Amino acid sequence: MAGRPSKPVQLLKLEGKSHRTKAELEHRGKAEKSLYTGTTFKESPAVKADPIAHREFSRLKKLYKTIQYVDGLDEQIINRYCLLISQEQALAKMTEHMRQDIDEVNDVDDRLRIYESIAGVTDKVMKTRDMLLKLEDRMFLNPTARIKSIPKSPPEENKESAMAQFMKRRGGNGA
Repeated sequence: MAGRPSKPVQLLKLEGKSHRTKAELEHRGKAEKSLYTGTTFKESPAVKADPIAHREFSRLKKLYKTIQYVDGLDEQIINRYCLLISQEQALAKMTEHMRQDIDEVNDVDDRLRIYESIAGVTDKVMKTRDMLLKLEDRMFLNPTARIKSIPKSPPEENKESAMAQFMKRRGGNGA
């Protein structure tokens, strides 16, 4: 069983507490910055050629403009997501057409074949939706994923340690 994924240093700093030392946080911050290319993600030819995928890509490009962590390295997952959106819609249309065909078929064997086809396409739709949901979590495209990225509590103000408080009470203002 894998552990929880690491949080970005900015998020750890916002939370105000971490089990990591300042040196570890600094090292990790430098490593994170080295992963950002500063480039923007581009639309693949396959996405550009597909009207539904292209529309989704354009929508995401507008949404991701203000998020600094999304750059050229994320290009493949974004394009893949857009193609899956298109695939899901195509499979849903296919299922609807097959359901309409059932009403026109009188032969029992033909009806049975159509029902089997509908079951197969429905299974593919469900798998596609499952993949989309996983990608949406990774890409912060659903409310749950966004909420999970928010620190659970506001940063705490620096308090004196328990020992410092004790010394103040005991020795008169810590002297």
